[in-house]
Amino acid sequence: MKTIIITGGTKGIGSDIARKFLKEDWRVLIGARQKSGLALENIDGLKFQKIDVKNESEHHALVQTALDWTGHLDCFINCAGFSQWNPVNSVDEDFWNNMIDTNLKGTFWGCKIAAENLYEGSSIVNISSLAGKRGSANNSVYCASKFGTNGITQALAKELGSKGIRVNAV
Repeated sequence: MKTIIITGGTKGIGSDIARKFLKEDWRVLIGARQKSGLALENIDGLKFQKIDVKNESEHHALVQTALDWTGHLDCFINCAGFSQWNPVNSVDEDFWNNMIDTNLKGTFWGCKIAAENLYEGSSIVNISSLAGKRGSANNSVYCASKFGTNGITQALAKELGSKGIRVNAV
């Protein structure tokens, strides 16, 4: 049986992804800031752990939980993130830091810690956006975070590909 970690897996896209893997008989560990949505359901093969993706140490703990639970990690999906549209003149440092730390730094930490624990034939998937391919008005910070996600994905695909670890963005 395979094991997957999905950050941001309690609701939205992450929850839908988790449900698909559960139907395919994977062991699914979802990490999010709050135990809500899917995490409240009693489903065999599903486990929840609280995580703030902005903190590298919490990614270590999340991966360790998966390893302690099943003995291996086959896939890591970075889905935690959020979007909020603000015109440039209303972006302040707190807004910038929260968006970039969650969407970009959180993705990087997930990739880094997953890569330390994956093996040939395993994979990392980063959830991106069309905003990572083209800009849009009143959305500069989110676009920056998703352009960065695509850059991390491309760089790590080249870096980890030689080890047989696939890195893709969706």
